[in-house]
Amino acid sequence: MFKIMERKWLFGVFVILSLGALAGCATASRNTEADLDALNSKISSLQGQLSEKDAEIARLQNQMRDGETARIQAEAEKRIMGQKLDSLTAELVAKAHEAKTHKKEIALPSDLK
Repeated sequence: MFKIMERKWLFGVFVILSLGALAGCATASRNTEADLDALNSKISSLQGQLSEKDAEIARLQNQMRDGETARIQAEAEKRIMGQKLDSLTAELVAKAHEAKTHKKEIALPSDLK
């Protein structure tokens, strides 16, 4: 009789443990879904940050191109101004030489007035 009771008791413990294990699996599955949702949310957030960084990179590249264009234009203007200065200097030297030779007063070029 004791063996029958012991078997029933062991069977009862087995059933209770089995039900507990099944309940734990169901809870784990719910946690897994929550974890997946959290991971998907994090991925979406990171994709948004990546898009923002891509836009910032594009903006900075445009600024660099604009700066390079401005630098090229400034160098061209500097070269033109240098050429004008050289031309005016040569003209002034020539007039000074002519005045010294002919003892005349120097008339400044119209660009220097």
